[in-house]
Amino acid sequence: MKFSKPDREPQPEALHLHVETFENRRQMLLMYLGNGIGCFLLLLFGVVSLRANYPLMAFVTLLQAVVCSVNLLVLKTTGNLQLASRTFTIGTLLLFCFLLAGGGIDQTGPLWAYPIAAATIFLQGARRGLWLTALMFSIALFIFFGPLTFTGQAMYTLDFKFRFLATFGTLTLFAALHEYARARNQSQLLRVSAQLDRLSHTDQLTALPNRRFMLNRLEAENSRYQRHQRCYSIVFADIDHFKLVNDRHGHQVGDEALQAVAQTLRSQLRQLDEVCRWGGEEFLLLLPETDLAQAVEVAEKLRASVANICLYSGDTRLPLTMSFGVHTVNGPGSIDSFIHSADEKLYLAKKNGRNRIVAHLPVQATAAKPAALNNENLALSVAL
Repeated sequence: MKFSKPDREPQPEALHLHVETFENRRQMLLMYLGNGIGCFLLLLFGVVSLRANYPLMAFVTLLQAVVCSVNLLVLKTTGNLQLASRTFTIGTLLLFCFLLAGGGIDQTGPLWAYPIAAATIFLQGARRGLWLTALMFSIALFIFFGPLTFTGQAMYTLDFKFRFLATFGTLTLFAALHEYARARNQSQLLRVSAQLDRLSHTDQLTALPNRRFMLNRLEAENSRYQRHQRCYSIVFADIDHFKLVNDRHGHQVGDEALQAVAQTLRSQLRQLDEVCRWGGEEFLLLLPETDLAQAVEVAEKLRASVANICLYSGDTRLPLTMSFGVHTVNGPGSIDSFIHSADEKLYLAKKNGRNRIVAHLPVQATAAKPAALNNENLALSVAL
């Protein structure tokens, strides 16, 4: 007999957020470096071009330096990485065309195509960067071998053209492969880390959150309660006579019983509620913004649902029931004390016949003398 896993498992949202933040910071750093270094070098070569009497070269390089400076300012003030990336890419693409067509000073302009291509791939990613560098390669082919000529066009030897295209294509290919491998490794690392994070917070048998996850959720919910004073409830549940199921029908049937109960509990709760396997046949439920009466109502629905589970050992139907202890947090205290209170009520439910809910302890009850408990004082108990 097999049971499907519960619909919802703890998701490693914090881990995804951490990786996204890391990648965003990496992109921001690259953008700052690209614009900062570009601004410095373009300003320097603009001054050199002015002194060497290359006014057009000076104008273009100084204009691009201003664009890089403005881009840095916009990135710093707005944090709009996408806008800064597009502006930088368009600017470098136009600069690439100008340097390749005009030749720059002493025909050294094409040399700057290499860092431009590498920066484009690292900033835009392997796929988009490869498309952009392919566009640069096509522009270079058109400039080198196209039918159009214009004043000031650089004259390159045929040997230089082929060598440039070969080295540019090689650099582009290796840079794209490196960026692709980096992105793929990061994606694989994210998946493995997400799996490890999920496993560290998940009970393997029932696929419910485990005690560690629940303790973290309880701490978070208790902090929220202290801020907003919105009560919440803790429900401790235990499968009745579970040891007899294992002893008489084997651990495989016992495992199927745990899976069936886990699925039933999860399916009957709201999306914001949490249920975990606390240990053995014990389950702990967290019901945010739920008062005592509502929590008892939820527990009764769960008790009835568990009692309706059809579990078989061979042709024999095995009855399953659960006992519940309910504690509502509406005052000061620690998580341990709240859990202990729910556990005490669960003990009382087991002592008084099982398959029932206890929400209040007798006024004179103490943990040291459970024999003093009696049914008359269970004002909010549901006994069947």
